[in-house]
Amino acid sequence: MAGSEKSQMKPTKNSPAWSVRSTARLFTLMPLLSSLFGSMNLPAAPLVTNAVDWPRFLAQHDLVWKSLPMDYYEGAFVGNGLLGTIIFRDKVETNSLRFEIGRTDIYDHRPNGSAMYERCRLPIGQGLLTPVGQITDAKLRTDLWNAETRGEITTTVGQIAWRCFVPNDDEVILVELQTTGGERAAKFSFRPQPGDSPRHTVLKNDKYDYTPNPPLQKVETNGAEIVVQPLLAGGDYATTWREVKTGDNSRTIFLTVANGIPAGGAANAALAIVNHAVARGLPALERTHREWWHSFYPASFVSVPDARIESFYWIQWYKMASATRTDRPVVDLMGPWFKPSRWAAYWQNLNVQLAYFTALPGNHPELSDRLCRWLEDSVPDLISNCPPEFRADSAALGNPTGLELKAPVSAAPPLHLIALPWLMQQCYLQYRFTMDDERLRVRIYPLLRRTFNFYLHVVQLGADGRYHLPLAFSDEYGNAEDTSMNLALLRWGLETLIASNARLKLDDPLLPKWKEVLVKLTDYPVDEKTGIMIGRDEPFAKPHRHYSHLFGIFPLYVLNVEDQPDQRSLMEKSIRRHVELAGDDCMFKFTGSSSLSAALGDGDTALTQLQRALAIQPKGPTVTPNTLYSENGWPTFESPISAARNVLDMLLQSWGDYIRVFPACPSAWRDASFYDLRAEGGFLVSAVRKNGRTQFIRVKSLAGEPCRIKSDLPAPIKLIGPATANLRMKAGVVELDLKPGEEAVLYADEKPETFVVAPLPHRLDEINAWGLKAHGTN
Repeated sequence: MAGSEKSQMKPTKNSPAWSVRSTARLFTLMPLLSSLFGSMNLPAAPLVTNAVDWPRFLAQHDLVWKSLPMDYYEGAFVGNGLLGTIIFRDKVETNSLRFEIGRTDIYDHRPNGSAMYERCRLPIGQGLLTPVGQITDAKLRTDLWNAETRGEITTTVGQIAWRCFVPNDDEVILVELQTTGGERAAKFSFRPQPGDSPRHTVLKNDKYDYTPNPPLQKVETNGAEIVVQPLLAGGDYATTWREVKTGDNSRTIFLTVANGIPAGGAANAALAIVNHAVARGLPALERTHREWWHSFYPASFVSVPDARIESFYWIQWYKMASATRTDRPVVDLMGPWFKPSRWAAYWQNLNVQLAYFTALPGNHPELSDRLCRWLEDSVPDLISNCPPEFRADSAALGNPTGLELKAPVSAAPPLHLIALPWLMQQCYLQYRFTMDDERLRVRIYPLLRRTFNFYLHVVQLGADGRYHLPLAFSDEYGNAEDTSMNLALLRWGLETLIASNARLKLDDPLLPKWKEVLVKLTDYPVDEKTGIMIGRDEPFAKPHRHYSHLFGIFPLYVLNVEDQPDQRSLMEKSIRRHVELAGDDCMFKFTGSSSLSAALGDGDTALTQLQRALAIQPKGPTVTPNTLYSENGWPTFESPISAARNVLDMLLQSWGDYIRVFPACPSAWRDASFYDLRAEGGFLVSAVRKNGRTQFIRVKSLAGEPCRIKSDLPAPIKLIGPATANLRMKAGVVELDLKPGEEAVLYADEKPETFVVAPLPHRLDEINAWGLKAHGTN
């Protein structure tokens, strides 16, 4: 954070202590400074300035509530990638504010049990803040910049001012209270929930033969109450809290959940965590917490003319960093915010993949790195998931899973293959966006090879001389032979293995086989009416949310308008068919259509589908006022994140060895800007668009890879940068030679007065678009 931004953090005289709210002339010293420092090897000033006042910018995107949120889908949420709470009015104790407690790694672990029942996420309980008087008014605000939620409750006998955050580097939830009048006696308590399968709990008439975990145990240790949940399979988890008085009218609650799975001992661990946090003290916890968040946000910047979409985009980054970190668990369908659900596990056929869709292009590879390490560290389990006869050279993953990637895959039709091949695309992109060749060689390539070897065991050479796939499931539509989904995944996998083999100079003995199968692989099944089919003899004939049959277009890009321009009409027809066939209108159906359209360069359709995804629906699946997502009452974390990816796809794409700047910018977005988005090849890219035209592009190389840029900058394009950049134009593509750490700015026509990336202005009535303006609205 720049020095000028630090000054913004000082409280104003009218604000609470936790709120956010003359230069001397140097010209005469320049000769002296030059003589003192001229010979030093100082870093060059950046060619483009990122003029963002981060506290002020993010404040206009804070979630704001003018009444108490009534449920999970209206509530305010905080988290540190492991531990979290979501805050709303309790439905049982209706005069209490509820803090629903969650911890992402609290999973049951019964051997050989169902991931949906015996290896699933488990409930913990709720903190309750209960006033003395009756609540008459309330307001809340989630401060994105400082990653905390603040609120005020007015009752018939006084007021309670509170704030809540989860420190970055301690496993505690903090609730700070300041009270007046009769509310000095307001009470905080903990209401535990039995640690049993949420799916079994919420599904009425569930016939599954489920055995509950042992009863909760409450123990007293040194005056602290600890609630322990033993598990049938061994181990336990425990919750405790401690209230510390900090003044006549103020106190702080420190609450934690300790994981004792599978060894046990959670009670002592919970007590130690709370005591450690109390000893550190609130100021130290707040300081390191804010330092982390203030370094997180500026990794990249995006501003678009639609204030509601811009706010949604930035709230997703807050949500993502609250839900997962490089040293915390991979995010599941809830993140650290628990709700009883039938989907309390990891769904590996879309949900996990979409949750990480923004991390790399948004320049947060540290977040997606956690997903890749989960795969890389689970190779023994991924091998064991295969049929015994495949284990010598293959790996696979079924769906769903718990914390461990243990889910068998059968070789008997219909095949269920989507999970690992699609996850491995994310793992390979981790390489492409960072260009760590050693990681590719040692960790990614061997697992990629095993993943697609499974396909080599099941593909069949037909009488037509083409390779075909047996009966398989096309998620989540149905079964067919030659499923378009698996053909696209196999085609991408073979191309990637061949390219990686060349990059690493390996001369893999399977290289001839990969090339043969790729050349002879059958085409996608198509028909005149519906376009790309689910599979052979199976058209896309009924409404369905999952766009698995269109994977070749997005996210794999193996079917695209640049390499196959004659297939544009087929692609457009297929995308229209998927989204216009009314029914099963889940949010990711429309975010998928947005990214699919952006892949074709159709920014107007991409924006239309994004707007549909962000429309709050009175019935059915819908985004909610706090930007979470409800699908028939159950939360799924990933769909809102995929909407943030839609924004990125309109601004920057980098598949196929080209960086595309504003490749699908909607006509309604005459102005847009971004700074340090990340592109494949290890590039940071910044650009500004005004009045429908790109003003300039700045690209910085992190790895020294070939740089090829497509944009609407007209020739002749001018360069500011190193003389060795060697700017050249080939078929409308700018090519540059940039060494690691070098950057260049491209522009056309007259040189802009400044090269500055700055936020676009928004009207006051457009900002803070999410939360509750009045009850039930956002």
